[in-house]
Amino acid sequence: MRYHGAWWLGKHRVVEAVPKLVNCLSDKREITTAGGYPLRRQAARSLGMIKDSRCIPELLKTLETDDIKLHEATLRALIEFKSEECTDSLINYLERDIPNKPLEALIEALAEHKLWRTSEKIQPYLDNESERIASSAAAFFYSRTGEINYLNKVISLLDHQNRFIRQSAAFDLARIGTIKAADPILNAKIPNNVKMFAIKAILNKSLSKTNQTDFIPEIELESIHCSLFKALDSLARDNFSGNLLIEQDNQIQETCLENNLTVSDLLSHAFKNLRSPSLASREAGIKQLIHGADHSQINLQDLYFSESDQDIKMGLIKAMAELKKPHYANAFIDAIGVEIGNHCQGNIRRVAACALGDIAWDEKVPSQSTHSIVQKLEWTLQSPEDWGLRYSACLALEGIGNSNSVKILSEAKAKETDPVLSRRLENALLESKNKLPIHQAENKTLL
Repeated sequence: MRYHGAWWLGKHRVVEAVPKLVNCLSDKREITTAGGYPLRRQAARSLGMIKDSRCIPELLKTLETDDIKLHEATLRALIEFKSEECTDSLINYLERDIPNKPLEALIEALAEHKLWRTSEKIQPYLDNESERIASSAAAFFYSRTGEINYLNKVISLLDHQNRFIRQSAAFDLARIGTIKAADPILNAKIPNNVKMFAIKAILNKSLSKTNQTDFIPEIELESIHCSLFKALDSLARDNFSGNLLIEQDNQIQETCLENNLTVSDLLSHAFKNLRSPSLASREAGIKQLIHGADHSQINLQDLYFSESDQDIKMGLIKAMAELKKPHYANAFIDAIGVEIGNHCQGNIRRVAACALGDIAWDEKVPSQSTHSIVQKLEWTLQSPEDWGLRYSACLALEGIGNSNSVKILSEAKAKETDPVLSRRLENALLESKNKLPIHQAENKTLL
């Protein structure tokens, strides 16, 4: 209970909890049979999420303990603090002889704090037998020098046969934040979640002009930004894969789209595919559901509300999103309200939000229905911690494009501090203005 309490306080950035979390860093009561201290480690992670500099001295003290997992959690927390208070401790930790030292996290922390004076000690890790450590070292040197060979070393790992190494390389490229890595990331066999995170990080640095390794003319840069936003839009709408394997599955079920199949058999095949760990199988399951809705009048919304399996619910949301029918709106609104407990639930919310903007709304839909939908999207744009869900709400409001959604987009743009979301809101406002009747558009202060 205390572990999950510490996690929740970090997730919700509860500044008032900092003193209590600091106390947890030295709490030895919660120990596993293997001798680990999960509460202490989670407290360190949560302090990194809250980013209150008061905790730095106590975090640094944990590097003196004999808990290597706590060291790693602390190092990743220190990445979030751009404070010179960390400098001496990080360098001392690098120089100490510690078995199983978390080198990947350490090198990342040294790079984030721009401690380039440690370069001589980092150099040997470029050839480390661990690809993840070697990738971190290459990212360190690219950030320091801008030399393309270091960047290429990291990019080459996006083709590694081990999917975890591919994902780790993508996170290294996200930290580097160079435009040059965008296309390799988008073409890599990695989950859409990871692609979204990495592309967003690259856009964030480019829009903030905080990347010193990209020297691109302004006109060309604007074209690149436009292309990357289109990629993010697509990833948000198709954010189905989560952490699934991308490779084809030889055991994929037959598509089973014959019209003579019973409804029961069709759903049995579809649900089996949707439970598969293969992305290809799940996509086949979605096609089966769409076929069933079109040719057998299967009520996908009723199935959604009667199902508890998250994989099947996600497949149903994806199928309804493809069909774009207004009467599915209740299912989309329900899915947006799902509390995030895992990657699948995070994805389902984003896909559902985008679907509300892609629905083929017509004059037969009662205005009060669209009003309640826009209200839900207003909450979605302003409240959740999940930036991807807020991004999806922006896409949906742009898709609806009525005067009410324009008003919400305009108010959100005035308050938004995130560079990527701010620019996407700006683009949405421009697109929405073009959709409004002339007399309405002239009365709106959009930007």
